[in-house]
Amino acid sequence: MDLEEGADMIMVKPGMPYLDIVRRVKDEFGAPTFVYQVSGEYAMLQAAGINGWIDRRKCVLESLLAFKRAGADGILTYFALEAAAWLKEG
Repeated sequence: MDLEEGADMIMVKPGMPYLDIVRRVKDEFGAPTFVYQVSGEYAMLQAAGINGWIDRRKCVLESLLAFKRAGADGILTYFALEAAAWLKEG
C-alpha cells in the first residue's frame, strides 16, 4: 500500500530476525529495500564482544553481510562508523 501511495523504498525493522522477509520484499516488490539493525541487535553484539564471547569485529561485519546477502540495498546500523573504518582498512 505504501508503494502505491508513492513510497520510494521499503524498510524492514528489526533486521536480523527477518532476513527471510528482506528477501521476500526485495523479490516481490523490486523496490529499494533497507534494513534497520535495531538497538537490541546492537546491544547483543556489543555485550557479547565486551564479555569476550565473540570476535566483535568479525561478528558485526558478518551480521551486516547477512543483510546484504538477504537483499538489502542499504543498512541502518549503530555500527556504521566503525564498520566503514574497518572496511576501509581492508
